[in-house]
Amino acid sequence: MSVLATAGAAATFFFAADLVYTLDHYLVHHDRERYRAGHSRHHRRYNVAKNAPQLDDYELSTYGSAAVLSFTAMSSLSLLTGNWGFALGAVLKFVHSLVFHCYQHAWWSERPIRKQGLAPPKRGWGLASARYHAHHHAFPEDDVFTYAESWQGFDRILEWAHPWLVRFTKDGRTRTAQPLATSK
Repeated sequence: MSVLATAGAAATFFFAADLVYTLDHYLVHHDRERYRAGHSRHHRRYNVAKNAPQLDDYELSTYGSAAVLSFTAMSSLSLLTGNWGFALGAVLKFVHSLVFHCYQHAWWSERPIRKQGLAPPKRGWGLASARYHAHHHAFPEDDVFTYAESWQGFDRILEWAHPWLVRFTKDGRTRTAQPLATSK
């Protein structure tokens, strides 16, 4: 197997895994029940003074479960194809997520992210920085989507698809099934 084929397989999985992560992150923000059950705590903790480790049990469990599933599936694919780049991509995505979140959590300190006065990220198509995603922790309701970990383009596509896509989310289906409350 050539180095190029191995690198291509690793990059393909990494890119696909980030797409899945970004879409799932979007969906959890549009499922009030799922958001309240766990993910909202993830946001609340970064809007107070630092009082816990960088990665807590919820985050380690979430990333760990995703890593085990990814590595199992990609190891199987690697065995079938003989290209270990798929398994390598799964390992790299897990390491990237941990390092990325530890680095972005560096902004979490005695002074919460929301109170640090950092300028919101601009919409772009480049790589997502840790600061870009840290903004999402402090301002999850912002108009600029910052769900992605690797490529901001996923967020731009979600912003474009949002008016249509939100109808297929759990919250969107609930709103269409029930009459909307009128404003006073």
